[in-house]
Amino acid sequence: MRDLTHSRPLSSAVTTLAALLAVMGAGYFLISDLMGGTLFQHQSWDSYTLQTWNWLQGRTYIADPEKYEYLELAIFEGRYYVSFPPLPSVLLIPSVLLHGLNTPNDLIIACYGLIAAALAYWVMLRAGRTPGASAFWALVCVWGANTLWMSTNAGVWFQAQVLNMVLCLAAVLCAQAGKKALATTFLALAVGCRPMSGIFLPVFFFLFAWQERESRGGLVKSCLAQWRCLVGPVLIGACYMAYNYVRFHDPLEFGHNYLPEFMRAEHGQFHISYLWPNLKQILFTPVTVENGRLSFPLFQGFMFFVANPLFAIFFLRAALNLVREKKCSASGVLLGAGMALQLLLTCLHRTMGGWQFGARYTCDALPFAYMYLARRGRKAPAAWELALGGLAVAFNAYGALYMHFYG
Repeated sequence: MRDLTHSRPLSSAVTTLAALLAVMGAGYFLISDLMGGTLFQHQSWDSYTLQTWNWLQGRTYIADPEKYEYLELAIFEGRYYVSFPPLPSVLLIPSVLLHGLNTPNDLIIACYGLIAAALAYWVMLRAGRTPGASAFWALVCVWGANTLWMSTNAGVWFQAQVLNMVLCLAAVLCAQAGKKALATTFLALAVGCRPMSGIFLPVFFFLFAWQERESRGGLVKSCLAQWRCLVGPVLIGACYMAYNYVRFHDPLEFGHNYLPEFMRAEHGQFHISYLWPNLKQILFTPVTVENGRLSFPLFQGFMFFVANPLFAIFFLRAALNLVREKKCSASGVLLGAGMALQLLLTCLHRTMGGWQFGARYTCDALPFAYMYLARRGRKAPAAWELALGGLAVAFNAYGALYMHFYG
């Protein structure tokens, strides 16, 4: 109890967490009701339910694909396949067994949002923040970002991203608690949602090695001592590769290269020519006010730190720490390098998320910006952090409703 709450009563921490989840749960219910739906409805854009159902029928491909022409299905050797990494389908097995093709996936993705908030709350609590401050940061991490909108729509793309956030936050919490092998295992699982999350496997590995370099007798010996961190990723990676090989005869192919839109593209799915247009889109495309109304693109996104202000807080905190300490911490350098590499590689992709509010692909890096913010700082948020956090939640609540009614 002392380790988790720094001598604060555990009951206070649990009560605050319960209050946070109750407020968020009510919020999901109200948003769903306002959108004219119910949390128990099935979202038809959920390819994962379809894939799970076909698995249970003994198929790795999709039967009767003509019924699902609206889905993003890969075509290989005359058969149709779900083109997204498979982990969310694994977690849907119990629900498909109970509900068949009509899984209550809107409820499931809302639960992913609640789990992400609980993990984010515990990360800050372990870092020495008060329960109230931890609840604030957890709310900003999950609802002050595009994940609010995504966690109200169980389409295949959003399930992958919100579950990815859950797994990456679990990895952050495990790393914080010294459970290094479990941390890298969660990251390896996250690759089955968003392959770019694999970038943080070497980041965490070298971070752990750096932290133990003195006790292990040097950096090389410390790296060798981290072998346990590789066991989970190797086993999980082998499962992903075997599944890919069975479907596409290529252990590294999840299926996106066989989507019709990428097969028709002159430069395929990834190419250097996409880098600058995508960077320009998410770095410099603003949100403006025209005739008294907000104006922003609904395709390819806009300034990522406007839609996800936690990044702005991260940048400002990193700058302030650099000015005060006159040096960069190893964790800051490694996490910053990982996020920069993830952003650059993502911008090599032909699209930056298509139809969306904000810059949803950049949400994949949020857990690692959050990890940096949890490592040090005031126990209570600064006034400017409270203001940015409050604006973030309000703006993304607006975005969620806008995308449903006007998008």
